[in-house]
Amino acid sequence: MHPGKIRLVLHRPQSADNVGAAARVMKNFGLSRLVVVAPAAWGGPPRTPGTGAVTARDDVLARARRMARKASDLLDGAEIHPDLRSAIGPATWVCGTTSRAVEGRPWLEPRGLAAELVRRSEQGEVAVVFGEERRGLSDAELELCQAVCTIPTAAAYDSMNLAQAVAVVAYEVARAAPPAGAAPAEAPPGRGGDAPARIETVEALWARAQAVLGAAGYLNPQNPEHILADFRRLLARADPTQREVELLLGALRSLERALRLPPRGDGTA
Repeated sequence: MHPGKIRLVLHRPQSADNVGAAARVMKNFGLSRLVVVAPAAWGGPPRTPGTGAVTARDDVLARARRMARKASDLLDGAEIHPDLRSAIGPATWVCGTTSRAVEGRPWLEPRGLAAELVRRSEQGEVAVVFGEERRGLSDAELELCQAVCTIPTAAAYDSMNLAQAVAVVAYEVARAAPPAGAAPAEAPPGRGGDAPARIETVEALWARAQAVLGAAGYLNPQNPEHILADFRRLLARADPTQREVELLLGALRSLERALRLPPRGDGTA
């Protein structure tokens, strides 16, 4: 296992205490890649009076360090992103956590999730996304994930605290780690030695697919994601390599030129 390739993503957390507690339990179980999608409040004025030029983000992280205690180095090294796509971009496989039933996604309990993270981290970066405390992950956010994980809880109260959910997953990852000196996990069947597709490349593919299929009149312009969501699930089940997704991107570029669509400004031309 490569713990440094396992990203735990907190999506727009509302509580500084939860951010600090999440960092603390990550360090308890040997994980270090903390990624935060900044909530809107981090762009506002400081919550703590008298902090002068200190930003709201710095103010929140300062309060999080008090809860993190000896894991404050994880907060110092945390990646802060403006949106979920950029937060998971380098990953090759992403699992979203939710207490809701989600159709069309492989469903995992924490132990199964940990096994997948250990296996897939041998081939590339992987990520687990935890939703914000009040509403969790939306359907659109879960569309960016190849699988979902639900922590079994009592039906009478199925909502878990954010940091506690991180603790459950981090514990299972540590438990699933192979003993020192064990042989690396095998690559997924059919992949051979090819690297798995990066999420940022897959997202570039869907952006181009929407432009091309929309111009061809295939997609409903009022709701293009309705059909694209099915294509997303199909590709996720195929578990493609980076080269395979790049081949699909190349095919869509050729179609764009044939349709004489304007060039995209996303750096993927």
